[in-house]
This record gives sequence, C-alpha cells and structure tokens, in this order.
Amino acid sequence: MGKRNGIVLLLLVAACLNAQTNRALIIAVGDYPDDSGWDRIHAENDCSLIIPMLHAHGYDDTSITVLLNEEATKAQIVKAFQTLSMETRSGDYIYIHLSGHGQQMADDNGDEADGLDEAFIPYDARFRYRKGHYEGENHLRDDELEPLIDAIRRRAGDNGNVTVVIDACHSGTGTRIPEEEEYIRGTAYIFAPPNHAAVAVNAENFRLSLNRGAGLSPVSVFSACQPDQLNYEYRTDHPVVYYGSLTYFFCELMNGGNSEESTGSFYLRLKEKMENYFRKKNRKQSPYFECTDAHHHFIIGKAHGNSN
Repeated sequence: MGKRNGIVLLLLVAACLNAQTNRALIIAVGDYPDDSGWDRIHAENDCSLIIPMLHAHGYDDTSITVLLNEEATKAQIVKAFQTLSMETRSGDYIYIHLSGHGQQMADDNGDEADGLDEAFIPYDARFRYRKGHYEGENHLRDDELEPLIDAIRRRAGDNGNVTVVIDACHSGTGTRIPEEEEYIRGTAYIFAPPNHAAVAVNAENFRLSLNRGAGLSPVSVFSACQPDQLNYEYRTDHPVVYYGSLTYFFCELMNGGNSEESTGSFYLRLKEKMENYFRKKNRKQSPYFECTDAHHHFIIGKAHGNSN
C-alpha cells in the first residue's frame, strides 16, 4: 500500500510540473482619442515583435491576452490582470507588457517622498487635470499596479516567475519631433491640481516596490529609460516602422538566445545594446531595471514539455 501511494505521489508531482503554463498579458495603447490630449505613438506595432518572441519561448495563442487601443481602458486592464491572477497556477511563467504613454501625477495616499505617483496611461485617461470633469480616475497608478502584480506572483508561487516590461516614460514630451521624424513616449507635464506642489527629490520612473515576501514568485521589471531621460521610439527605415525602443531591443535579445544567463546579466546586455544604439544617434537612453534576485536564471517561459 505504501509503495502504491508513493507511486501515486510521484505521478501527481510529475503532473503538476508538466502543468506549468506560460501566460501573457500585453497592453498597447498608441491611438488615443483625439480629445484626450495625448499624441499618437506606435505602441500597437510592439505586438508584432512581442507575440512572435513569446511563441519562440513556449507561449501559444490561447495563453496570450492582448488589449489594444480602445480595448485597453482602465477597467478592462484591471479586469485582465484579475483574470490572469485567477487563472495562474503554481509554477506558471507570466509575461506582462505595457506599451503606451506614462505620466507622473499627484500622490493620493502620502506614500511617495516626492508627492508624486507614476502612472501608465490607459485609453480612457486624459492628459490634463480638470476639477469636476477628470481628476485622474482612469490613470493606472503604480500603487494600483503593484498589488495586481503581487496577486499574480502569489498565485505563481516560489517555483513560478513573473517578467514585467513597461515601454512608457514620464519625463518625455509625449509628442513627435517633426524635423527629426522621432516620436517620444510620455510627458513631463504633471497631472495635478493647479495648487499642487511636488517635493524636490530625485524623480522616479515606474519604480515599483517589489515585495520579497515568502510564497511570491521572483519578478523582474524592465522600464524604458532612466527618470531623467526621454523614451524615444525605435525606427526602421526599409520600410519605415516605429516600435518602442525597449520592446525592440528586449525582443531582439530574447530571440538571439542565451539560456544560461542570469537576470542581471541579461539586463547588462540590454543596457549596452540600447546605449550603443542611441549613442550613435547622439541620444542618451538607458533602461531602468529592478528585480527580486539579479542572480536568478533569466527565463520568461517554459518550453512545451520542459519542466526543468
């Protein structure tokens, strides 16, 4: 009887390992409403790089959720995160990608040293504060994003993994530079009431407070640029197509492959790649990175049939 129970236990463990699933959520907003105050960018083009990259790392179409432009309202984004959390199982590998504008806004709970929250801009968020008309209720604050990610990490557990890529920025002009055919994601305009006074401290750019508590999966967060830099879109010339620069170089490195490197090592390669490219264009842009363990083996998904 004991031997039979042992065999059953081993089969259950094997089944659980084989049940590890890759799940992805992609949010891309580039074509904001004309009256929103946000200028056109090319976030939807990022999907044409992200999805093939995910396919190459063991994701299938049924495990990839995409919210594009008008689909990516704040309510729908939050619902997609909650659905992803409910579907996530222990050992799952999760990839989350946000492409669009970013903006700093008045802190609403006193947890920010500079008096400002960082926010991702959903489709239905507006550019300017107007008391009684729009007061930021559709901005997705970092304070809201963190618990959504933590809920997924809790479900994935110690043997799962979460990767977050945020191709947005808060220090840009949020517009096109016509004479140079360049587009910039983000804005330096702070969303706040007219009498709001921010504290003069170092700026932050989607700096999430990563929870390192027990039972949470490792997490790595890549943002497009340092707090004092602009987030330029990457342009190909033949044909002319614009992508998020972080998205472009992240996918390029992932497609190149290096299955043995650490998370920290991958970031250094990404940083070098982006800095070299922008140096040749007389620009300065370097990705921002934070994680729970820089020595953790960097892998965004499990290949089908691979439980190691």
